[in-house]
Amino acid sequence: MSYLFIALLLGVIVAERAEGQDVAQPSRDAKIANALTAAPEEITRSATIKDWPTKEGGGLALLRQGTNEWVCLPDDPTTPGNDPLCMDQTFHDALVAYFSGGTPKVTRVGYAYMLTSDAEGSNTDPMAQSAAPGNQWHHAGPHVMVIHPDAKLLDGLPTKPSAYGPYVMFPGTPIAHVMLPVRSGYGQSHAGRANSPKADKRH
Repeated sequence: MSYLFIALLLGVIVAERAEGQDVAQPSRDAKIANALTAAPEEITRSATIKDWPTKEGGGLALLRQGTNEWVCLPDDPTTPGNDPLCMDQTFHDALVAYFSGGTPKVTRVGYAYMLTSDAEGSNTDPMAQSAAPGNQWHHAGPHVMVIHPDAKLLDGLPTKPSAYGPYVMFPGTPIAHVMLPVRSGYGQSHAGRANSPKADKRH
């Protein structure tokens, strides 16, 4: 999974994002429906739904106001694979702090869901946008993410992406977290898929 989208939340690299691309935009209802697939219904039924910026310098647009602490986003049409996301306040705040140049202060366990993910990204570099030697670019299928207040609890867990058990994403960084695959058959390296058209994306 790429954390390019988190940088976009903060406007960090919006200028590099799909500028000049002619990306077809689904309807508002389709975006909401897609976002709701990211997490269990118990979470999504009351979650706030936001949308990606559509132009340089833009912010997230509110698609639906929620009543719990969860924020969900639909698939980003400018990135490889289907990647809707739902995250709780703890996970969200840790990422925002990191990508704004601060130090995340995780005081409780935080969770994020990508239960319909067909995404790609680096397992070592949060800002990577494509495969590079050593960045463990991989295909990340459906998964749950868990960030812990004490990163030492992650010691001993695998740091290589796997479809068949937990592993640590971004080890050694302040946003290191556990990836928990929830469906077998994912996690293999599919760097070539990064150039595939998005026409086969599941909404």
